[in-house]
Amino acid sequence: MSTLSIQLPDSIRQRVEVLAREDGVGVDAFVATVLSQRIAVAEADSYVRRRAAQGSARQILDILEMAPKVEPEERDKLNKLHL
Repeated sequence: MSTLSIQLPDSIRQRVEVLAREDGVGVDAFVATVLSQRIAVAEADSYVRRRAAQGSARQILDILEMAPKVEPEERDKLNKLHL
């Protein structure tokens, strides 16, 4: 474990304290959990961007061309009023 000192606006500190209390954990545990979740999102985004950079629009179109040419089921059709 290591210590990280940060400066927060009072309003954020107060929200963190309230949310940690509501979760039944200490501020340190709450902040560690929130940071872990944010890191996971950032890493997933980075992974998707790296994978996307390996592809091309032509590859996507070729894959879509392999899809069967059938009408969607009724529940999958778009309502034209919402378009």
